[in-house]
Amino acid sequence: MSEKSKYSFKCLEQKCETKACHIRPKVLVTLSDLARWMNQGYIMNILPGITIHLPEDEQDTFYLETARKPLKDEKEGTACVFYNERANACEIRYGRPISCQSFPLEYNGEKYVLSRKDCPGVGKGDVSKEALQEARRLAEQEYDERMETVAALPAVYSILMNQMIRQSAEAMQHLSEEDREKMDEILTKSRTETPTEEDTSTGQPE
Repeated sequence: MSEKSKYSFKCLEQKCETKACHIRPKVLVTLSDLARWMNQGYIMNILPGITIHLPEDEQDTFYLETARKPLKDEKEGTACVFYNERANACEIRYGRPISCQSFPLEYNGEKYVLSRKDCPGVGKGDVSKEALQEARRLAEQEYDERMETVAALPAVYSILMNQMIRQSAEAMQHLSEEDREKMDEILTKSRTETPTEEDTSTGQPE
């Protein structure tokens, strides 16, 4: 969908039949979302439902997203972990990520597009100039925050991993001699019990 002056959207909430926003493949989260939740005082209630995607190849990127859970009414379907299937509603609606606030309008850096055409709220609601400006503002904000997160997340992840490595090294230095001997014994036992390629081979010798 190109930029149109008549774009309008009204969330149907519990009356929604497609659940398009809940079942989309990824519900992205930004670093700014985390900061907002921290400032609002309920980040610990949301954080368990947030995961970090690690790149699987050179073309892939780091990103934050909500965890997924299976749908009871759809065997193969999954939804955002914050989707309450019984109530057909979002459990964090008033604190939802910016990607949910701007849904289904999306900005790609050049134009506005519909991220999900099957959303039944499209074409509903007020088409006032103010409503359109607010929708575009949210879409642009989501784009800016998403780009900032993609750029910063690799560095943030590296900092956290380096910190964990340093803490592990410091913890090892403070182990007592007895604890070191126990750990060496466990590691040695683990190595000797690990099956070798020769042990696990089922082929016949040549």
